[in-house]
Amino acid sequence: MPGITFVDAVNFPSGNGTGDDRYGFDEGMGTAWVVDGATDVGTRRVFPELVERPPSGPLLFESDAAWYADTLNAAFTAPPRSGEAPKAYLERIIACVAETARAEALCDLSAEPRHNLPSAGGIWMRCEGGSADFAGLGDCVAIVRSGSHTHFVGQLDLIRAEHAFNRQQLAEPAGKAGGYANARVSRGRMNTEGHHWVFSIHPEAADRAETDRVSVSEGDHILLMSDGFFRLVEPYGICTVETLMDRAIEEDGLLSLVRDLRNAERNPDDDAKIGRLKTKDDATALLVRVD
Repeated sequence: MPGITFVDAVNFPSGNGTGDDRYGFDEGMGTAWVVDGATDVGTRRVFPELVERPPSGPLLFESDAAWYADTLNAAFTAPPRSGEAPKAYLERIIACVAETARAEALCDLSAEPRHNLPSAGGIWMRCEGGSADFAGLGDCVAIVRSGSHTHFVGQLDLIRAEHAFNRQQLAEPAGKAGGYANARVSRGRMNTEGHHWVFSIHPEAADRAETDRVSVSEGDHILLMSDGFFRLVEPYGICTVETLMDRAIEEDGLLSLVRDLRNAERNPDDDAKIGRLKTKDDATALLVRVD
């Protein structure tokens, strides 16, 4: 079975604490993933800050988003079963997270409005048999560099639409406050017919995952990232998909890219023009090489 080799990773929270992004990989199984917990917009926390999980011991979570990202990240360490399709695997993983959520929640999750439930975007991949299979929900993305060819994996239209909507919202009198109110409305519709599908506690969302299969060979590189890191391409335009991959593969590439990213996020006055509710966002990227 082809595997992957870890090359580099960055996980830079936008503020203090651990942030809401996570990443992981299993070199032998050829799997890797990035998770981006959705910022809390609910009216209450539904998970405790301190959780006891044997054998890990006490775990501190600064937000429900951090709880969900960490729990989903841990669930992804379970390998796919032989012959298990990506969507079937995601369904099993989400069901596992939902079971943990019901056990650790401070309340009856079935009685909570959806805007109070934790959620995340995420992208997962598996290298097997000369190809890389991807499955994702939300706005995390990946880039595959195979020889001189670059292949983008993700929902670019969704990312552009989010920034366009934010620009429209930030131009209105309600500004960011109105943006977060709209986010609560949108979160209340997640994983329902006709609206957006993300990782949460609804296994049926797996059937709506975006999937892609890309041919790969030994020595190819794959970069997975949260939308906060992909800001370098959309909306900042500091890199293209191709030049982002060029720089990621270079020595000190990911750290150099993070420095450029944070430099572009120094001025809150640019938020309305750029279309960002958060001046800084958690930024995570994972670079692996195909064996």
